[in-house]
Amino acid sequence: MTDFRRNIKCSNCGTEAYVQLNSGLELKELVFAGICSNCGNTIQVNYNIVEKQVESRKEGEPREGPAVNLDDSIFSEEIPSDTLKDIMGD
Repeated sequence: MTDFRRNIKCSNCGTEAYVQLNSGLELKELVFAGICSNCGNTIQVNYNIVEKQVESRKEGEPREGPAVNLDDSIFSEEIPSDTLKDIMGD
């Protein structure tokens, strides 16, 4: 079921119009046109209706995917001190 309610403002004079639609249909897109009662400007409105998906994961359950240790992924193995001395020179 769809319950659609919006205030539409005329881009020409700023007059607001209230639009309401109740329907048993599962709407995906809504397009309507009208004329402003104040200035006669044509108003066209296009809406794409997007449904929010419900997550099936329960509170407290671990999320899917491997746990990554940021320290391990950013920093490689430690370099031995002898190697550092060789790199730095005498």
